[in-house]
Amino acid sequence: MLTKTNQKQHEVSVVILEDLVPSDHLLRKIDKVIDFSFLYPYVEDMYSKTGRPSIDPVVLIKLAFIDKLYGFHSMRRTCAEAQVNLAIKWFLGYGLEEKTPHFSDFSKTYTRKFSKEIEIKDDKGNIIEKKSIFAVLFDEVIEQAMKRSYIYPGHIYMDSTHIKANANKKKVTKQMVEETRKNYQEELNREIDEECERLGFRKPKEIQLGEKEIKKSETDSEAGIFLKGEHELQIAYLAQTVCDINGFILNTGIVPANLHDSTTFHEVYKATVEKYGVGGAKGIRAIGIDAGYKTPAVAKEIIESGVTPLMPYTRPKGKKNNEENATKYGKKDFEYDKAADVFHGPQGCILTPRGIDRKTGYITYRSEKQECDACPLREKCLSRTSNTKTVVKHIWQESLDEAERIRLTEYWKRYYPQRSQTIERVFADAKEKHGLRFTRYKGIKKVLDETRLVFATMNIKKMAIWDWKAA
Repeated sequence: MLTKTNQKQHEVSVVILEDLVPSDHLLRKIDKVIDFSFLYPYVEDMYSKTGRPSIDPVVLIKLAFIDKLYGFHSMRRTCAEAQVNLAIKWFLGYGLEEKTPHFSDFSKTYTRKFSKEIEIKDDKGNIIEKKSIFAVLFDEVIEQAMKRSYIYPGHIYMDSTHIKANANKKKVTKQMVEETRKNYQEELNREIDEECERLGFRKPKEIQLGEKEIKKSETDSEAGIFLKGEHELQIAYLAQTVCDINGFILNTGIVPANLHDSTTFHEVYKATVEKYGVGGAKGIRAIGIDAGYKTPAVAKEIIESGVTPLMPYTRPKGKKNNEENATKYGKKDFEYDKAADVFHGPQGCILTPRGIDRKTGYITYRSEKQECDACPLREKCLSRTSNTKTVVKHIWQESLDEAERIRLTEYWKRYYPQRSQTIERVFADAKEKHGLRFTRYKGIKKVLDETRLVFATMNIKKMAIWDWKAA
C-alpha cells in the first residue's frame, strides 16, 4: 500500500541531543579515545587575560579535525555542515540551538595564533623545543596509540608522495640559486681523502659550489617545480612519511617536490630514529623503502644506525661503462676482487682503480689498452669509440651490497611486501578520503601543519575503530 509522508517541519518536540546521535557513530568512537582538552595548556598563552571571551580554541581545532576526517577540504563547507549536522554539534559540545563558529573565525585564529610556534618548556621553565599546535596534536595521538600498544615501530616503512601546491602553473619564473651541499658530503670527502692516500692518488679538487638556474612559482615560491612525465609541469610539495607495520603514521616532513627522495631521506629518518630508538622490544629493527632511496649513502646511513634496510631489486639504469646496448658486457660480467681491489674480466683482464670523483664518490676502474686490443671479446665489450673498458664502484658500495644480500633472505620476503598494505595504503587513504591530494595553503610550514593534521586524524580514526572492535 502506498504511503505518503506528512510534512512535519514545524512540529515541536522535546529532545535531548545526546539521544539523537547513534551509539555506533564514528564521532562517538573518536570521543571515547581522545580528549582534546589536553590542548588548553598549549594555547593558553596565546590569549589575553582580559577582553571579550574568545571562541573555544579546542572547538576550532575540532572543526579542522572534522574537515580532514570527512574530506570536506573547505572550512566554509565544514562550518556549514556543523550547523545542521547533529553528530558534529554533539562532538563540538554545542547545544541543539547554539550557533556554531563562522568559517572566518578559524581562518583568523589560525593566522593570528595557530600558525605560530609554541614554546615547550620543562619543569624548570627552560625551553626544550618549539612546535606548532598541530605538531602537539600529532605527537599526543602517537603517545595515546603507544599506550594502547597499537604502534609497533620494530618494522617501519618510509615513502614520499606529492601534494599539489596552490599555485598557478602559468606564473613561473626562472631564478639563479646557490647549489647546496649534500648532508653527507663532509663524511664522503673524508673517506675519499683516506682512499686516495691508500691508493696513492692525488686528492681531487674541492667541490666549488656555484649557482644553478631553477624554475620558481610566483604564487608559492617554496613549492617545487618538476615535469610529470615528459611535458606536464607540476608545482607541488613532497611529503616524506614514516609508518609502522600497523599503518600508524609515525613521522612526516615537507620539502619542495623537485628534490629527490634520496636527498631528503636523512632529516625524517634521523628524527624517527631519535624518537623511537633502535633495536630491543620497542625500537626500530628494519625499514622498508622503495627504489628511489636505493643509493649507497642511504644504505650506509641505515646500516650504521643499526637498522636493517629492506630495499627492492632495481635494474641497471642508463648506458654506463661503455655499454651501447644490452649485448655489451657490463659491470655484472666483471668480478670484483676485494682483497686486490680490482675487477676481473671474462677473459681474465684486470681493471685497476684510476681515480675518484669527489662529487659522486665513485671510483673509476679501467683496463689496459694492450689487453683490450688482444681480447677476442672486444667487439662485445667495447663501443666503437672506446679503447679500454671502464667500470665504476662507489666508495660505499659495500653498504649497497649488504642491502642486496638482505633482499635475497626470507626476512625480506616476509616484511618488504607489507609496503603495499602500509605506507602505500596510508597515502591512498590520505588522498582519497582526507584531502591530501592538494593543499590550499602556501609555504612549507603551513603545508606541514595541514599534513600533520591529516595524519593525526587518520591515526585517531584507526585508534577509535580498533578500540570499538576490542570493546
